[in-house]
Amino acid sequence: MRNRPLRAGAHALLEVVDARNRPFCHLAAPLVREQRLAHRQVCLLVRAGDGILLARSAEGWDIFAREAVPAGDSVQECAERLARRQELDNGRLRELGVLPPCPATGQAFVSLFSVRVTPSRLRLLAEDAATRLVLDQAELFGLARHGGDLLSPLLRHALLESGLLR
Repeated sequence: MRNRPLRAGAHALLEVVDARNRPFCHLAAPLVREQRLAHRQVCLLVRAGDGILLARSAEGWDIFAREAVPAGDSVQECAERLARRQELDNGRLRELGVLPPCPATGQAFVSLFSVRVTPSRLRLLAEDAATRLVLDQAELFGLARHGGDLLSPLLRHALLESGLLR
Protein backbone atom coordinates (compact mmCIF):
# COMPACT_ATOMS: atom_id res chain seq x y z
CA MET A 1 0.00 0.00 0.00
CA ARG A 2 1.33 3.43 -0.95
CA ASN A 3 1.49 6.29 1.51
CA ARG A 4 0.92 9.09 -0.99
CA PRO A 5 -1.24 9.09 -4.13
CA LEU A 6 0.37 9.52 -7.54
CA ARG A 7 0.25 13.17 -8.61
CA ALA A 8 0.40 15.30 -11.76
CA GLY A 9 1.54 18.65 -10.46
CA ALA A 10 -0.93 19.71 -7.78
CA HIS A 11 -3.57 17.17 -8.83
CA ALA A 12 -3.98 13.52 -7.85
CA LEU A 13 -3.93 11.04 -10.71
CA LEU A 14 -6.92 8.81 -11.38
CA GLU A 15 -7.01 5.63 -13.42
CA VAL A 16 -9.12 6.01 -16.53
CA VAL A 17 -10.86 2.68 -17.14
CA ASP A 18 -12.54 1.02 -20.11
CA ALA A 19 -16.12 -0.28 -20.30
CA ARG A 20 -15.06 -3.42 -18.38
CA ASN A 21 -13.48 -1.41 -15.54
CA ARG A 22 -9.92 -2.20 -16.69
CA PRO A 23 -7.39 0.64 -16.28
CA PHE A 24 -5.66 1.94 -19.38
CA CYS A 25 -4.08 5.28 -18.41
CA HIS A 26 -3.56 7.79 -15.60
CA LEU A 27 -4.79 11.38 -15.87
CA ALA A 28 -5.12 14.31 -13.48
CA ALA A 29 -8.44 14.22 -11.62
CA PRO A 30 -9.78 17.52 -13.07
CA LEU A 31 -9.19 16.27 -16.64
CA VAL A 32 -10.98 13.00 -15.93
CA ARG A 33 -14.02 14.88 -14.58
CA GLU A 34 -14.04 17.59 -17.29
CA GLN A 35 -13.87 15.01 -20.07
CA ARG A 36 -16.34 12.71 -18.30
CA LEU A 37 -14.03 9.72 -18.58
CA ALA A 38 -14.81 6.46 -16.82
CA HIS A 39 -12.90 6.04 -13.56
CA ARG A 40 -13.41 4.47 -10.13
CA GLN A 41 -14.99 5.87 -6.99
CA VAL A 42 -15.88 4.48 -3.55
CA CYS A 43 -18.85 5.44 -1.39
CA LEU A 44 -19.46 4.70 2.29
CA LEU A 45 -23.02 4.15 3.46
CA VAL A 46 -23.11 4.39 7.27
CA ARG A 47 -25.68 2.21 9.08
CA ALA A 48 -26.66 1.36 12.62
CA GLY A 49 -29.66 -0.87 13.18
CA ASP A 50 -32.31 0.41 10.75
CA GLY A 51 -30.76 3.88 10.54
CA ILE A 52 -28.88 5.12 7.49
CA LEU A 53 -26.82 8.31 7.80
CA LEU A 54 -26.97 10.84 4.95
CA ALA A 55 -24.80 13.90 4.46
CA ARG A 56 -25.80 17.21 2.88
CA SER A 57 -23.97 18.02 -0.37
CA ALA A 58 -24.40 20.61 -3.11
CA GLU A 59 -26.50 18.02 -4.98
CA GLY A 60 -28.87 17.27 -2.07
CA TRP A 61 -28.91 14.57 0.60
CA ASP A 62 -26.18 12.14 -0.32
CA ILE A 63 -24.31 9.01 0.67
CA PHE A 64 -22.23 9.83 3.77
CA ALA A 65 -18.77 9.84 2.16
CA ARG A 66 -17.33 9.31 -1.30
CA GLU A 67 -13.98 9.66 -3.00
CA ALA A 68 -12.35 8.96 -6.35
CA VAL A 69 -9.90 6.05 -6.21
CA PRO A 70 -6.34 7.33 -6.77
CA ALA A 71 -4.23 5.68 -9.47
CA GLY A 72 -2.51 2.56 -8.16
CA ASP A 73 -4.97 1.96 -5.30
CA SER A 74 -7.55 -0.78 -5.05
CA VAL A 75 -11.14 0.15 -4.23
CA GLN A 76 -10.78 -1.76 -0.94
CA GLU A 77 -7.70 0.27 0.08
CA CYS A 78 -9.47 3.50 -0.82
CA ALA A 79 -12.61 2.52 1.13
CA GLU A 80 -10.56 1.58 4.19
CA ARG A 81 -8.62 4.87 4.05
CA LEU A 82 -11.86 6.86 3.64
CA ALA A 83 -13.37 5.01 6.63
CA ARG A 84 -10.29 5.85 8.73
CA ARG A 85 -10.45 9.52 7.73
CA GLN A 86 -14.13 9.64 8.70
CA GLU A 87 -13.24 7.87 11.98
CA LEU A 88 -15.30 4.84 10.98
CA ASP A 89 -12.46 2.33 11.02
CA ASN A 90 -13.98 0.47 13.99
CA GLY A 91 -17.09 -0.29 11.94
CA ARG A 92 -17.57 -3.38 9.79
CA LEU A 93 -16.82 -2.52 6.15
CA ARG A 94 -18.69 -4.60 3.56
CA GLU A 95 -18.83 -4.13 -0.21
CA LEU A 96 -22.43 -4.02 -1.47
CA GLY A 97 -21.64 -3.95 -5.19
CA VAL A 98 -20.59 -1.75 -8.08
CA LEU A 99 -22.69 0.78 -9.97
CA PRO A 100 -21.72 1.10 -13.65
CA PRO A 101 -20.76 4.47 -15.15
CA CYS A 102 -23.66 6.76 -16.04
CA PRO A 103 -24.47 10.47 -15.63
CA ALA A 104 -25.76 9.84 -12.06
CA THR A 105 -22.41 8.33 -11.02
CA GLY A 106 -20.32 11.01 -12.72
CA GLN A 107 -19.20 8.37 -15.25
CA ALA A 108 -17.51 6.39 -12.46
CA PHE A 109 -17.66 2.74 -11.56
CA VAL A 110 -18.89 3.32 -8.00
CA SER A 111 -18.04 0.64 -5.44
CA LEU A 112 -20.59 1.02 -2.69
CA PHE A 113 -19.52 -0.04 0.80
CA SER A 114 -21.62 -0.31 3.94
CA VAL A 115 -20.11 0.51 7.33
CA ARG A 116 -21.96 -0.70 10.42
CA VAL A 117 -21.49 1.40 13.53
CA THR A 118 -23.08 1.37 16.97
CA PRO A 119 -26.27 3.38 17.49
CA SER A 120 -24.39 5.71 19.86
CA ARG A 121 -21.72 6.36 17.20
CA LEU A 122 -24.46 7.07 14.64
CA ARG A 123 -26.03 9.62 17.01
CA LEU A 124 -22.65 11.35 17.41
CA LEU A 125 -22.13 11.46 13.63
CA ALA A 126 -25.64 12.87 13.13
CA GLU A 127 -25.40 15.68 15.72
CA ASP A 128 -25.23 18.46 13.11
CA ALA A 129 -28.85 18.46 11.93
CA ALA A 130 -28.11 20.98 9.16
CA THR A 131 -25.67 18.65 7.39
CA ARG A 132 -26.64 15.16 8.59
CA LEU A 133 -29.86 13.17 8.47
CA VAL A 134 -30.70 9.67 9.73
CA LEU A 135 -33.53 7.77 8.03
CA ASP A 136 -34.61 4.16 8.10
CA GLN A 137 -34.73 2.25 4.82
CA ALA A 138 -38.51 2.73 4.32
CA GLU A 139 -38.22 6.49 4.88
CA LEU A 140 -35.27 6.69 2.50
CA PHE A 141 -37.11 4.84 -0.27
CA GLY A 142 -40.20 6.98 0.33
CA LEU A 143 -38.10 10.12 0.00
CA ALA A 144 -36.52 8.78 -3.20
CA ARG A 145 -39.94 8.04 -4.73
CA HIS A 146 -41.78 11.18 -3.64
CA GLY A 147 -39.07 13.76 -3.06
CA GLY A 148 -36.30 12.52 -5.31
CA ASP A 149 -35.15 16.04 -6.13
CA LEU A 150 -34.01 16.33 -2.49
CA LEU A 151 -31.49 13.51 -3.03
CA SER A 152 -28.24 13.53 -4.98
CA PRO A 153 -28.41 11.84 -8.41
CA LEU A 154 -26.04 9.14 -7.15
CA LEU A 155 -28.16 8.25 -4.11
CA ARG A 156 -31.38 8.35 -6.14
CA HIS A 157 -29.78 6.03 -8.74
CA ALA A 158 -28.49 3.64 -6.05
CA LEU A 159 -31.94 3.46 -4.44
CA LEU A 160 -34.32 3.34 -7.39
CA GLU A 161 -32.41 1.95 -10.35
CA SER A 162 -29.52 -0.24 -9.22
CA GLY A 163 -31.14 -2.43 -6.58
CA LEU A 164 -27.97 -2.34 -4.44
CA LEU A 165 -29.68 -0.79 -1.42
CA ARG A 166 -32.74 -3.02 -1.21
